[in-house]
Amino acid sequence: MDKPNILFIITDQQRADTLGAYGSALHATPTLDRMAAAGCRFDRAYCNNPLCMPSRAAILTGRYPGACGVRNNGVVAYPDQPLLPERLSAAGYHTAALGKIHYHPAGSEVAEGYWPEHRKSIQEGMDLTRPYLGFQTIRLGCGHGDTMPGLHERELRDNHPDIYRRRGRKGALEAPDALLQNASKIQTYKTAVPTEHYPTTWVVDRTVEYLQNAEEPFFLWCGVNDPHHPFCPPGDYWDRFSPKDMPLPVRREGELDDKPPHFRGFYEGAYKDVDSDGFLLGSEPYLSDDRIRIIRAAYYGMVALIDDGIARIMDALRARGLEENTVVFFLTDHGELLGDHGLILKGPFHYQPSVRVPLLAYAPGMAPGGRAINGPVGLIDLFPTLLELAGEPIPDGTQGRSLVPQLRGDTDRGHDHAFIEQDVDPLDLRLRTLITDRWRITHYAGQPYGELYDLHNDPNEFENLWDRNPAARRELQAQLLDVIAQNQPWHPPKISHA
Repeated sequence: MDKPNILFIITDQQRADTLGAYGSALHATPTLDRMAAAGCRFDRAYCNNPLCMPSRAAILTGRYPGACGVRNNGVVAYPDQPLLPERLSAAGYHTAALGKIHYHPAGSEVAEGYWPEHRKSIQEGMDLTRPYLGFQTIRLGCGHGDTMPGLHERELRDNHPDIYRRRGRKGALEAPDALLQNASKIQTYKTAVPTEHYPTTWVVDRTVEYLQNAEEPFFLWCGVNDPHHPFCPPGDYWDRFSPKDMPLPVRREGELDDKPPHFRGFYEGAYKDVDSDGFLLGSEPYLSDDRIRIIRAAYYGMVALIDDGIARIMDALRARGLEENTVVFFLTDHGELLGDHGLILKGPFHYQPSVRVPLLAYAPGMAPGGRAINGPVGLIDLFPTLLELAGEPIPDGTQGRSLVPQLRGDTDRGHDHAFIEQDVDPLDLRLRTLITDRWRITHYAGQPYGELYDLHNDPNEFENLWDRNPAARRELQAQLLDVIAQNQPWHPPKISHA
């Protein structure tokens, strides 16, 4: 492939195991499963921070969150960094972003310059179609669920005011009970927004329109804001999966006893009024097993809607004869706990459902398909991968490692480790995690405790070996220290003796 087209489909907060290709038996993703069978599936792909903004910033800069500046949601990136769309645009690609990007904070008091992800600017009527972050064409939509501030919201308000007014939990067509309809963050209901006007459909529609008129080569970022909470699938997708068919979460009585103290704090609701992204999942009156099943069924309905949308996108590629010269990536920014280990949504818990993500590459014109790549890789690796595919040099300061050898079939091995950072300011927690083929170790800065799991013998991460296997802990701590030291920024470069 000479300068292949690149189609980048990124969802929000989607577990790897929602795909049949990663073991789900619920048949929610037939399109993605076919792409995995004909393409390249990364079995041990990890986000580099289990939050939206830091994860997406790592993808767009090729630098870990601490190095690019976006170490948490609501933090502005360092200026003058090389951005993926800027580099690809300079290389002759037409670059476009449709839907959610989430590189800049949405809720800040002040947003200087052109900042179309800023909620107040959107409300005041800012033009949301000007070039942004190196994307020459944008059709921006932010938010989650059935409320997508930006162009989608404006079009709905102007053309379908009745639907516009019925968005959200108060206009729900169905809801399982008052708690799940009204609870903070975990609102679960059947939206009154019909499927044809739902935000995921809007993003897919814009993507299909773009592909129908695309000029090669292109880099197209398709940003879907589902299946992030609130859990509110539209139409038949609300009933697509029955709660009684949903498996119960992975958990074990007493499993939090050997975990860091904040685990039990979240479980017991100690931080419910703190600005964090975790949520209480304990006993009644919060979330019973029945309610967890309802949430899971709604979540899978949103996943099925995404998959049906991707089928339309792939049809549009084929209709234009672009499939053989396009590399399609499917991924998400981070996972979702969905009740596993007594927790829900996300937060300072680096369990596999939270940090492991789906990553598929479908490239019929590049290499034989149907391959599974074993060994850890990170989403940060996509930055140098896409630049290498485009024949462009990798900028100084890039911390990701190219996956082109895996895509071309030169190897079916990933890397020897994945590295994950997370800062939780209100709780004064700084997590640094190293994942190898066998182990996951998480260091908490300034704390006497930590986490260590043998993923071969304990894939569900029930048994914390931090105090039980000091030899393995010391070896992995040394490896983690080396990874941290290697990834201290080497940018900007030295320009003189002194």
